[in-house]
Amino acid sequence: MLSVLASILVLGLIPSELSPSPSPALPGIEVVSISAPDMLASRLQVPALSASSALLIDMKSGQELFSIAPDERKPMASLTKIMTALLILEDHNLGETVTVPLVADDIRGSTVGLQSGQRLSVLNLLYALLLPSANDAAYTLATFDARSVGSFVQRMNQRALSLGLKNTHFANPAGLDHDQQFSTSRDLAWLTMAALKNPQFSKIVGTRTARITTMDGEEFSLKNTNEMLHYNEDVFGVKTGTTDKAGECLIVLFTEGDHPYLFIVLGSSDRYADGLKILQAVHAATQ
Repeated sequence: MLSVLASILVLGLIPSELSPSPSPALPGIEVVSISAPDMLASRLQVPALSASSALLIDMKSGQELFSIAPDERKPMASLTKIMTALLILEDHNLGETVTVPLVADDIRGSTVGLQSGQRLSVLNLLYALLLPSANDAAYTLATFDARSVGSFVQRMNQRALSLGLKNTHFANPAGLDHDQQFSTSRDLAWLTMAALKNPQFSKIVGTRTARITTMDGEEFSLKNTNEMLHYNEDVFGVKTGTTDKAGECLIVLFTEGDHPYLFIVLGSSDRYADGLKILQAVHAATQ
């Protein structure tokens, strides 16, 4: 497993040009081989978390430092949008024009208020997808890419298999609750690291706020739902998710002493308290 993590991990994280208040830039990281595990895992003492599943990974070595039920299948809510964004970034130019479809008018949950017939660039829709976690942006991009939501979901599942995500399955591009919409902390770590190889993805998820416009000049103000990104300069993303079934979910990329780490929490009742406990535990263990 660690060799796979190492082989896919090439990161280049820079702040967003669209954001008036971007996160500090994280230096580029390239992992070409697994380094010898240090003693951090043995020193790490993470207090009890509310999350039912969690995973902490050293991003340089690929070492798993802490976990709770990392292979247990869970609803993942809007963490789903990482896969949606990855497919769009792999197959489209950022400047392509997208017309909002009729289906976006009826999307429930978190939205930015897109209306059918509006035209936006792929880039602007990705900001709407990943900052405020807009479900209408997810369905708009899915329909644009595959002509139907069902066809896009098939592509999501095919890509999951190609990444080796054997405990992941998608039923929609936004993360709405569904019996066939699930993943694990470990699979989501793999997916996130694959997405972070794309500099544009890294740039967007590290953005605190942004303004986007339609081709007709209508403006939307966006704020990243990841509260840890707004108040901790060592946090560089990645994504939040919340539904009735999934509870609170969170993926965070952060540094401690310029060393990068990634953690995932699923099924939490207080994701930011859980996240803070993990950050504090890593800080204490590295002193």
